[in-house]
Amino acid sequence: MEINNYLNIAKGKINNKKIKTFILATYAGIFIALAGILSTVVSISITNYSVSKLISALVFPIGLILVILMKTELFTGNSLLVIPLLKKDITLKELLRNWLVVYLGNLFGSLIISLLIVNTPLRDVLSDKISVIANAKISFSFIEAIILGILCNFLVCLSVFLASNANTITEKVIVIFLPIFTFVALSFEHSVANMSYLSLGYLLDGGITLMKLFINNLLPVTIGNIIGGTILGISVYYLRKE
Repeated sequence: MEINNYLNIAKGKINNKKIKTFILATYAGIFIALAGILSTVVSISITNYSVSKLISALVFPIGLILVILMKTELFTGNSLLVIPLLKKDITLKELLRNWLVVYLGNLFGSLIISLLIVNTPLRDVLSDKISVIANAKISFSFIEAIILGILCNFLVCLSVFLASNANTITEKVIVIFLPIFTFVALSFEHSVANMSYLSLGYLLDGGITLMKLFINNLLPVTIGNIIGGTILGISVYYLRKE
């Protein structure tokens, strides 16, 4: 594996106009939200914990597969932009601008799906399960949420980097699937997926407040995701640089 393929991809990300980046990020948020809802629906009636996690983990990778194949912008995966930063191909300002625009775009896409879903019959199907999931996510301590975020995005960025070196769609699907399956099965925390889980929880459960979902989960998980992805990016740079 070498870093030049990812560096070429990163160059395109940074050179995109902000509005294009935002639109691509919106689509990524939509894809991840739909994958999260799908993984919830297919496991909703399974009471065995292990089987439920297995089924969820088998379908959730569809989200990142769509993100990669459609060349959209995902905040968690873009933690790897630390690689061109270390290589001095981009500036810190460009990296932070990309992260901000993509994060907001992912959030916008997630909210679109949440608002649409609560106005369909799926609202009644998902209500109890989403409430349980959302309340579990806001019950973590700040440190627990950070650690779960680190572990999650280490795996997500591993998928993204491996996919950048895959030559065929089949290869990309395989290298995306394996790490994402692992993080879902182990219940690690993904900030973009949580945007839809928590917004749905807020809309369906009156006991969940915006303060709780932000302070108890979204903030620490985002911090953890940045740390996890950055650790992998730094490691890849120093192990693979020419």
